[in-house]
Amino acid sequence: MQANGSKRQPERENGIGAFFKALSLKFKYMDPWILGSIMILMIFGTAMVFTSSTNMATGSATSFFIKQLFFVGLSTSIMLFLFMIGIPWQKKSYAVLVQYALIGLVLLLGITRLFGPVTSGAHGWLYFAGFGFQPVEYFKIAMILWLAMKFSNVVRKKAAPGRQLMPMLLNWRITTLPVAGMLITLSMPDAGGFGILLAIAGVMLMTAGLPVVWMSLIVFLILVILLSMPALIPYLEHLGFMPYQLQRFEAFVDPWSAGDAGHQLINSYYAISNGGLFGRGLGNSIQKLGFLPEPNTDFIMAVVGEELGAITIVLVLIFIGIIVWRIMMYGTRTRNMEFRLILYGTAMFIMVQVLINLGGVTGVLPITGVTFPWISYGGSSLLSLGIMMGIVLNIIGRLRMQTDQA
Repeated sequence: MQANGSKRQPERENGIGAFFKALSLKFKYMDPWILGSIMILMIFGTAMVFTSSTNMATGSATSFFIKQLFFVGLSTSIMLFLFMIGIPWQKKSYAVLVQYALIGLVLLLGITRLFGPVTSGAHGWLYFAGFGFQPVEYFKIAMILWLAMKFSNVVRKKAAPGRQLMPMLLNWRITTLPVAGMLITLSMPDAGGFGILLAIAGVMLMTAGLPVVWMSLIVFLILVILLSMPALIPYLEHLGFMPYQLQRFEAFVDPWSAGDAGHQLINSYYAISNGGLFGRGLGNSIQKLGFLPEPNTDFIMAVVGEELGAITIVLVLIFIGIIVWRIMMYGTRTRNMEFRLILYGTAMFIMVQVLINLGGVTGVLPITGVTFPWISYGGSSLLSLGIMMGIVLNIIGRLRMQTDQA
């Protein structure tokens, strides 16, 4: 017995035991639906990268598989790390980090535009030690965090958000960096990346309180430009304006009369038609054998459709839908406007990227070179998604913890 009848004090855990206990407590607030859906999509995507890369001129299926597996592991590690750490949302250090990240990425976009090699008709990539780096993928993240931080200040003021947003949009200190990054992206030219950035900014503006009239006007102007493109193509071609992108738009209008530019879309049609409802079987795609360009990146969903059928495409979209639905659900429930803006911006980022990729594969939209999230081959896409989803899961973990403690 202890002297003086004192009670035995519990021993404090330390070392690796304490670490794993803290880890298990943190994972209590992880959203299993989002994490599970992401892991399923990445595993499936890695398998499809292997089978769709069997006839690539630049490498073997095994080399693409190993690279994709490496980036899947790195993306997952980054996502879990960002979920676990404490992000100082309200501290000046966080605001400074976001600002310098945005400045650095705008500079990188400029360097890429001026000195990056032409890949698929655009200056969108930098290459280091055999690996491609696409700055616009990371600029999307920085722009979401920057706009969420700035727009959330509007809600904290007493005046109506809509009245405060208009002068904020004219403030060069706030808009210069996002607008510069978007214009550089358009000039690369990367129409798909520009469209995603524009959609993200639009949704975040609406969430922050921009009047619907203004957003309707912007959408109307975009639609007028798109509908006018078939009539404008001859004049733009005469001026030498973005010839590669104009060829893609011509292929979108009529792929059978667009020459070589229409072969991508025509072979995508053949792939989806060959697959039917249940597919030809894993590994049995015909179109990936030299007929379908970029079968492991831009057109990987055409290979999915040919080998595993429309049913599998629907299943992939269901998992994407689960992720988007859960993110928007938490965005709707939180009163923290900065968190809501980040969650809505991320949901739009995923949705628009899926729609643009599938739209190009099926001929509903012009081909823009946008990858399919978690399925297409590519380190930049996977790593940017890992960073963004790590931040999102961190926010959701905080919200779940607050609900549990309430």
